[in-house]
Amino acid sequence: MHSAFINNLESMMKAAGLLPIKNQAELNIRILKERLNLILPWAMAESDIDCWLVVSREACKDPMLKTLYPWDMYDVRRVGMLIFCRNNSGEIRRIALGSCSPEMEDIYEQVQNKDEDIWHALSRIIVELNPNKIAVNRNTEDGFCDGLSSTLYENIRETLGDYSKKICDGGPLTVRWLQRVTPLEKQTMKTLVNITHQIVNYAFSKQFIKVGETTTTHIEWFMRDVINRLGYLYWFGPDIDLQRKGSNVARMFNEVILPGDLIHCDVGMNGVYVQLHTDMQWIAYILKDDETQAPEEFISLFKKANKLQDIVMENIKDYTTGNDVLKKSLNKAKNIGINPMIYTHPLGTFGHGSGPRIGQFDNQEFNPIVGERFVEDKTCYALELNVYEKIKIWDDQVVYMFVEEDICKDTTVEFIDGRQEKLMLI
Repeated sequence: MHSAFINNLESMMKAAGLLPIKNQAELNIRILKERLNLILPWAMAESDIDCWLVVSREACKDPMLKTLYPWDMYDVRRVGMLIFCRNNSGEIRRIALGSCSPEMEDIYEQVQNKDEDIWHALSRIIVELNPNKIAVNRNTEDGFCDGLSSTLYENIRETLGDYSKKICDGGPLTVRWLQRVTPLEKQTMKTLVNITHQIVNYAFSKQFIKVGETTTTHIEWFMRDVINRLGYLYWFGPDIDLQRKGSNVARMFNEVILPGDLIHCDVGMNGVYVQLHTDMQWIAYILKDDETQAPEEFISLFKKANKLQDIVMENIKDYTTGNDVLKKSLNKAKNIGINPMIYTHPLGTFGHGSGPRIGQFDNQEFNPIVGERFVEDKTCYALELNVYEKIKIWDDQVVYMFVEEDICKDTTVEFIDGRQEKLMLI
């Protein structure tokens, strides 16, 4: 029934190198090499780290490995190690210990001797490199930067002997490594965001929704099915909910869609081999029989949501922190009569990504550590927020406009693939 729609999405993804899966694998290698060449030297220099040690065990995979291993090395074999060492000229040696895949042989040096176990090889190489600091993946704030198991940590300390005094938590390095995107990743994100937009546009239309029959849950499963048929993944939900006159529940799930409802989606997709995520929220109004447009109060409230997006984007500037952006944006919005809530987060290799957090749903004030990180160029964000008001035609019931779009901060701050400019009508 929806085959023409699926075929169109597949054609777009093939043109972008995202389908078939072999092309996605080839794109994975191009992105990995670009990241190692462009981002890693910057991240290590900015963090004042000259050695980064990534150690993981089979079936206990460090989340960081999906950004460092190529597509044909899905998991570690027994124990695997990557060593990155930066010299005084800024050049970085990339060394792999343990089992390596064919694709890894073109990316990493294999220096382990045939008669040498992996721990003796590690000890020898660290002595040869003689680094000043040895960063490992331990971090108190971000799970994706905290992938070193306690057992392996003790193994490393025992193996390195006196050099273990140089071990440090790699948070500053790993946050930077994950936060920044390359030109190729930004280009790929544009296609993925556009595909996500098209899924929402189709699912939130009369082509799929039969008012009085279709439920919010039907839309959730349709979105999952479309993403799955494309060979991609959804990293949460998708979540579809609605607001209805007379209900004190702001997000009603598993409901039949009726005239006069406001329906809302939260959906994000990611690849199997391309480690990039989308994240967006759109909202639609279900017309009553005698209506040709949404009530003016809803139109006005949605415009305020767009305005809050503009305000946040204006405040995402160099040398500011996530907390700075939050405070300035909330103050400006309130001063012009908007009731704001902001919970914008970095986006990229992980959905709730690495970098400065700009508010949280349950904290609209100061966010320690993650809110104090600085805005950096070449960072994508999910511009996630809402505005709310008492609506007279709904007997002063509080109504929310939940919106979210994917943006990128480079020399300027721009929407990756536009945004929802007005309420969708069904």
